[in-house]
Amino acid sequence: MNRLVLAFVAALTISACSPGGAVDTKDPLTALQPWNHSRAGVQKLPNGVEYYVVRKGDGKEASPAERDMVEVKYEGRLASNGLVFDSSYQRGDTAKFRLNAVIPGWTSGMQKMQPGDMFVFWIPSKEGYGEQGQGMQIPPNADLMFQVELLKVVQDPWAKVAPWPTDAANIVRLPSGLEYFPVESGPDASKSPTDADEVVVNFEGRLEGVKGEEGEKAEDVRRRSVVASTFEEGQPKFFPVKDLVPGWAEVLKLMHKGDRWMVRIPSQLLYQAEGDGRIPPDATVVYELELLDFSPAAAAGQPVPGAPIPN
Repeated sequence: MNRLVLAFVAALTISACSPGGAVDTKDPLTALQPWNHSRAGVQKLPNGVEYYVVRKGDGKEASPAERDMVEVKYEGRLASNGLVFDSSYQRGDTAKFRLNAVIPGWTSGMQKMQPGDMFVFWIPSKEGYGEQGQGMQIPPNADLMFQVELLKVVQDPWAKVAPWPTDAANIVRLPSGLEYFPVESGPDASKSPTDADEVVVNFEGRLEGVKGEEGEKAEDVRRRSVVASTFEEGQPKFFPVKDLVPGWAEVLKLMHKGDRWMVRIPSQLLYQAEGDGRIPPDATVVYELELLDFSPAAAAGQPVPGAPIPN
C-alpha cells in the first residue's frame, strides 16, 4: 500500500513539474510566463513565432488570410518580465484591423487561428517591433507575448471588385455617378455625418483599370494601383466633411459609425481633369472606406489633425 501511495505522489509531482501541464484559461499569459520553448504543445513557425493553443472554437469557419479584416480581444506583455503594455480586455472592448497592417508576428501567427480560438503567441523581436521598439512601453529588441481571441473574420472585399461589378444586385447606384456596396454595418444606423462634422476614417484607394505587365505579379499590380492606404500606415485620418471632394462628402454623409463600404468614385466627383498626387487626371478610384467615428468639427481657427483631402 505504501508503495502505491508513494508512486501516486511521485506521479503527481512529475505532472506538476512537467512543461506540458494544463494552462489556466482565465489567465494563460501568467501561466505561460516565462515562455518555455520546449513546453509540450508549443508549436513553431518558420519565422520564429511560437504559439500555444489555449482553446479551440468549433472549427467551422475559415482562418483569416493576410488581407482579411479580423476582430479580436487581446493582451500584450513583455516576454522578459510579464509587463502588460496593451490590453483590449482592460479597455473593455475589441480591436479590428486588417491582418497585413500589424506586426509580422501577428500576420503569420493569426493565420493559424479560426474564429472562437484563443492562442498565446511568443513573438521574437524581429517579428515584432525590432530594434526600434514602440514608444515608452516596448523597448528595442523586446520579445513579446500575446493572448489573442479571434472573434470574427471578414474576408478581403477587394476580391469582389476587380472589375467593379456595376450590374450586381448589391451595388447601390446614385444619380451623381457614385456607386457602393456595404461590407460591414455599424451598430447604430440613426445618425450620419454632416458638413458640420469631422470624420475619423480608415481607407484604401486604388486606381481603377490598372493592368498587369508581362511577368508582373498580382501583388505588384495592386501596389501600383494603390493611391493611399491608412490600413497599411496603421493610423486613421481626420477630415472635416465640408473640405472633402464631392464624392467623399456624398458617401460619408450616407454612412454610419462602424460602417465599412466599398465605393467607386468617378473622376467628376474626385479631381476631374486636374488629378492630384498619385491620382492622375480623369481617374476613377475605388475605395475601401471605414467610418470609425465623427463629431462636430473644431472651431474656426483651431488646428484640425490630418490632411483636408485624401489623396
